[in-house]
Amino acid sequence: MIQRDVLQKRFRIFILLSLFILLMEVAGGIFTNSLALLSDAGHVLIDLLALLLAYFSIRLSQKVATKKFTFGFYRAEILVAIINGAMLIFVTVYIFYESYIRFLSPQPIRGSEMLMISVVGLLANLYVVVKMQGYEKQNLNIRGAYLHVLSDTLSSVGVVIASILIVITGNYIFDPIISAIIGLFILTGSLRLIRESARILMEATPKNIDLEKLSRDIQKINGVKEIHDLHVWSISSDVCALSSHVLIDADNIKSMNKIVSNINEMVKSKYNITHTTIQSECETCIDGDNKHDH
Repeated sequence: MIQRDVLQKRFRIFILLSLFILLMEVAGGIFTNSLALLSDAGHVLIDLLALLLAYFSIRLSQKVATKKFTFGFYRAEILVAIINGAMLIFVTVYIFYESYIRFLSPQPIRGSEMLMISVVGLLANLYVVVKMQGYEKQNLNIRGAYLHVLSDTLSSVGVVIASILIVITGNYIFDPIISAIIGLFILTGSLRLIRESARILMEATPKNIDLEKLSRDIQKINGVKEIHDLHVWSISSDVCALSSHVLIDADNIKSMNKIVSNINEMVKSKYNITHTTIQSECETCIDGDNKHDH
């Protein structure tokens, strides 16, 4: 489980760095007459909004459960992840549009100054990307913010490469070409983010959990005869829940509570499932629609 208080502290630093990059690129774009820098500043503005959304959703997810929201506010992270994904698509459309305009009518810019400013922005973005690595694999909301910063880092790389080529060749056509390539990468990542968020909202079985293997592991526990009506879903990207009916062997009826406790310990340690609802039974369900899940 991610330590959310640690994440909040780190996100404050990321937000301040993004604000610094934004102000620097806006001033630099005006000074150098660089549309590329101004466009990247717009990209950074979207990143800043994404980081702010992620920060506040992390704070929201820490609120205790209420009578209305009995699971707490974890799903706020998924809603923000979808918003981030949609914003990324709009950013991609904007990049494609700007690339097309620049390809038709390249604008002269101050290549050397553009290079210096883009290098500073790149270094700041790289710092944020490195510090966020690892966390983005465990949480969709953080992954959304991470993709924003990563896409802007790649955009900064593109601006650096474009400015070097412009300084060397004097040809401004490199800027729109590199921008379009970056746009394709961002589009792929944003569609993947939205698809994974939709899986959670549809309460699909988490990708990292093999339901058949989980069922076999539960049945291996001493005293468990059968398991059926097994459901596993995600409350948020890093919080999983389980519900199931478990048939206890007749010889172990007195140890029923202990068996259920053993199941809870196993699914938490092996599968990181922290919310469980297990209905123990002494005889097989006879509902024809609820046949045993072996």
